[in-house]
Amino acid sequence: MSDVEKRDDGKRGEGDVTIRQGGAREVNAHEVTIRQGGAVRVRADEVEITQGVVALAQTKELEVTAGTVGGVVADEAKLEQTAATFVITRQGKLEQAAGGVIVAESVTARDSAIGLLVTRRLEGDGNKILFGPQAALAFGAGFAAALWLLRRLTRS
Repeated sequence: MSDVEKRDDGKRGEGDVTIRQGGAREVNAHEVTIRQGGAVRVRADEVEITQGVVALAQTKELEVTAGTVGGVVADEAKLEQTAATFVITRQGKLEQAAGGVIVAESVTARDSAIGLLVTRRLEGDGNKILFGPQAALAFGAGFAAALWLLRRLTRS
């Protein structure tokens, strides 16, 4: 059984929204809480997700525990035991999390895996980072050259 609760406190958006074991296509609110549920798109000042899924979140503060996020645009993002495809944030914190692409001014990570990391400052230990910016550029250039060569050879 799903439960969606809305409270209007006069702030931006539609007040506060809580989703428990349910889902929503689009949520615009001041504060959004998702527990064992999901949403396609969330816009809010504060988003808290526990064992839930969000395709795209735009927020000032995001906190996800044991969940999955497709994309995040946030001032501050905290991911614990969470998988995220891409995260664009000013300040990121990852604990036992996995991120495809992380772009941030500052990242604090512990025991996490990141595919591509672009940041000014990284703190933490036990992390596995596949590509930094230089490695990604070199890989992309090599891949493009290989495709160009393959295409030239197949045209002959």
